[in-house]
Amino acid sequence: MRTTTSLVAMLALCITGSAKAQTGLSSPAPADVTAANAPPRWIRGTAIELMVLKEVNSRTAKAGDSVILRVNAPVKIGGVIVIPVGAAAHAEVIAVSGTSAAGGKGQISLRLSSAETQWGSVRLVGTKGTQGASNTGGVVLGVLGFGLAGLLTKGGNATFKGGEIITGFINEGVDPVGEPLQVPTSSPPPLSN
Repeated sequence: MRTTTSLVAMLALCITGSAKAQTGLSSPAPADVTAANAPPRWIRGTAIELMVLKEVNSRTAKAGDSVILRVNAPVKIGGVIVIPVGAAAHAEVIAVSGTSAAGGKGQISLRLSSAETQWGSVRLVGTKGTQGASNTGGVVLGVLGFGLAGLLTKGGNATFKGGEIITGFINEGVDPVGEPLQVPTSSPPPLSN
């Protein structure tokens, strides 16, 4: 009985496969669903939402450090997904200043550089900076409690937290085409006082 059932199942699979081969029907590959095989026509200024994966702060970062980001929302051109969620993106630390005495706060700035696609990397443009909290209250309390030694109280470090969202823009391809300027064909009515 089992042999008969197995033979019937195998026969059904063969017939189904043969029918698909004859009609040319097949399920599309995932790449066909999300993007065409040819490189897209990039549109300069297309927004791209990126997520910081690992915390970057002014205490440990140095100018020139590389930062890995993740695409957080799909990028579409002409209704087709050209950069999927989860694609890697890259940024660079371009400026860092640590905390300083008298409540000075740390600062850090990132510059976006590229995002990875199935056709290679695409250039990005955008910068984002942040600064830590100042500590003026701590300095005042430190001076009251410890005299001039209270001036050594530092401010907060600047931090890009993991999960923070940064928006950048595609920096290659064609410029976006806007709607043409509508110029009135008749003269406007005279202004009355």
